[in-house]
Amino acid sequence: MAVDFKVVPTISSNPTSGTGLGVMSSLIYQADESSSPSQAIFLVNYTNSGSYNAFGINSMFFDDDSYVSNTILGYIYNNSEFDLSSDLPSSITLPSTSANFETKAVIFNQQLLYRIVENLYVGGEFFYLNQGFNSNNALGTAFLIANGIEDSSLGSIGVVLNYDTRSKGEKLYPRNATNAVLKYNYSPQELGNSENFSTLEIDYRKYIHGFKSDDVVATQLYFKTSSENTPDASLAALGIKNILRGFSIGQYKARNLAALQSEYRYELSTTDFKFTIFAGYANLSGGSKGTDQGNRDGDNGDYISGGVGVQYVIQKEAGVVYRVDIVTTNKGEKSLYATVNQAF
Repeated sequence: MAVDFKVVPTISSNPTSGTGLGVMSSLIYQADESSSPSQAIFLVNYTNSGSYNAFGINSMFFDDDSYVSNTILGYIYNNSEFDLSSDLPSSITLPSTSANFETKAVIFNQQLLYRIVENLYVGGEFFYLNQGFNSNNALGTAFLIANGIEDSSLGSIGVVLNYDTRSKGEKLYPRNATNAVLKYNYSPQELGNSENFSTLEIDYRKYIHGFKSDDVVATQLYFKTSSENTPDASLAALGIKNILRGFSIGQYKARNLAALQSEYRYELSTTDFKFTIFAGYANLSGGSKGTDQGNRDGDNGDYISGGVGVQYVIQKEAGVVYRVDIVTTNKGEKSLYATVNQAF
């Protein structure tokens, strides 16, 4: 296939991060003629809270799909502000009820998989994160201490098992397939961690036809568990990789996360438009090790989000869509996203 390059605007809006605008490019290419289309993405985004981020993402198939390489490199500056008024006793009066702090983070992730038999891949992963925090007010300091959030530099190595029945032409928009990943990551002190710890992830995605053959019902079952001494930066979190749209990345975390979400993708016949309806449920448990002064026990509990969206196909051969989602959560937050690719 010929190289296909598109640039689109991105939008994000929620009460925690503010309203963000950015630009995202999607480059569809083939590493060789016998392999599935690969995708390289570059994204820059800025919000009215003064936050910004830049990411490069490359998912490449080569040697007749015998190898799969997934690479992520990114920088995040997040000026976070959480309204804690609902968490404070009515007897307490403060000049401000917002916890404000800054986060700076550099992220790198490299995964390489090799197909050992039809549809079954095995491989490894390397992950590195360096992040720092700076409080902007007294409640920001209290929030960081209470949740055990601190500066950290950590790395991990992992083993990945992937069962993938997506056809070559539908890697980015599967219609009738299974994509399941089992991943174990170990983070030793030798890679910059203060203590040894480990995480286990299961990400199961199933795609079936809807009421019409062109429609898709997508379902994701996700589970992550971490050892007791896992630092805050590596805890299971809502929002990451679209585990429940509508929640700000990193606001809610714990050692254990179980989530189930589903989406119906209705294709408007003879057009490039699709309409979606989606809902999801997640449970966080296990809190975190925190510090002597606090941990993530307050994040334990149930979380629900749902919404509707519209999609437009921008790169037909690979099935890449530009989507706009409107989401609400059981925490009373309403969000809007405009971005590229399916949520799961």
